[in-house]
Amino acid sequence: MKDGMLIVDKPQGLTSHDVVQLLRRRLGLRRIGHAGTLDPIATGVLVLLIGRATKHQQACQASRKVYEAVIQLGSRTDTGDAWGAVVQTAPVPAWDSAQVARVLDTFVGPMTQVPPAFSAVKVRGRPLYWWARHGTPVVGRSRTVEIFACGLLAYAQERLTCRLECSSGTYVRTLAEELAGRLGTVGHVKALVRLAVGPWDLRQAHAVPWLADAPVEELWAALRPIEAADAADHRA
Repeated sequence: MKDGMLIVDKPQGLTSHDVVQLLRRRLGLRRIGHAGTLDPIATGVLVLLIGRATKHQQACQASRKVYEAVIQLGSRTDTGDAWGAVVQTAPVPAWDSAQVARVLDTFVGPMTQVPPAFSAVKVRGRPLYWWARHGTPVVGRSRTVEIFACGLLAYAQERLTCRLECSSGTYVRTLAEELAGRLGTVGHVKALVRLAVGPWDLRQAHAVPWLADAPVEELWAALRPIEAADAADHRA
């Protein structure tokens, strides 16, 4: 049995588990995991661990993450992203780009977050989204995360795009809602791309259609050595 890592560019609409299941079917192997969940609405880097590489899961998950997020101001949804139902609207104060950039700077450093109701964090054996969908939302335990960089890429028409470098466990949806609050309004994540997990980025990622259609021999040949996972320890 071969072991290693595969970097995938997850598209919208699929869960991280969907991608794992696809590779399990293609390789005929059960021992496959991933290093950090991406929401179905999110796209980008998903690190898959095959065979003995799964023992590196914790190290890979602890790596810093880099995201590009599009945040819509003026409306809040029940899921914190564009796929949810709007539950609140509010006017957006007149900010210029320089002011928005300064507000983003205030997020750099450690912060406490409570996982959103629609997240995969488990409480009493079930993910929070299960409780929310069954009409009995449960509050998850707060956690300390760290924002290493938070820069403005674009701002226009009540929509801003930012680049975020953060620790493992950071919820961008929660950050978007807090950012909107500091800007005097409400907001949600319109789109989200994970650009990198530790040393692995989109330049190294394979598309899911390739994962589904490539000859099995090509899939095995594309695996990175298990030792490459150790690099995450130096970038976490």
